[in-house]
Amino acid sequence: MKNLILLIAISCLVIFIISCQQQKDYSAELKPLVDKYVEVWNTGNVDELDAIMEENFVRNAEATPAEGLDKIKMLITGSRTSFPDLYLVLTDFIFSENRFAARFSFTATNTGPGQFPPTGKPVEVWGVVIGHFENGMLTEEWVGYDNQSLMEQLGFTMIPPTQEITN
Repeated sequence: MKNLILLIAISCLVIFIISCQQQKDYSAELKPLVDKYVEVWNTGNVDELDAIMEENFVRNAEATPAEGLDKIKMLITGSRTSFPDLYLVLTDFIFSENRFAARFSFTATNTGPGQFPPTGKPVEVWGVVIGHFENGMLTEEWVGYDNQSLMEQLGFTMIPPTQEITN
């Protein structure tokens, strides 16, 4: 009985010590990389991505996917051509080992050419992003934002079908 009580006491002490240990601050390692990525979106200096992003980087986003470092560079360059004053802000971060999640917002004015003629209209859009890292390099991101709101702010409208859709 004494051994059982001693075993329980030692187990409780070990659990207490483990639970009191400070968790590793993953933001110290990952946030500078995320900040650099945001800076690239805000400045258009895509050559800076070489230092923080894997060659096989994958962006999973419904309206703006990209596979490979060259494709994300093209996406950023094209976005900044269409929206020269694009300004991205990330907030509400959550960091864990090799991952982060954040809420983002961006503002921009569509004054440059792109997939459609410039509308001259300002936009403000919010969304969420989840990023994955390997060996200190960004390897993948999942991005979700309200593309319909973006298009409506640019002046586009949805037109319902003129006839009933049958399956």
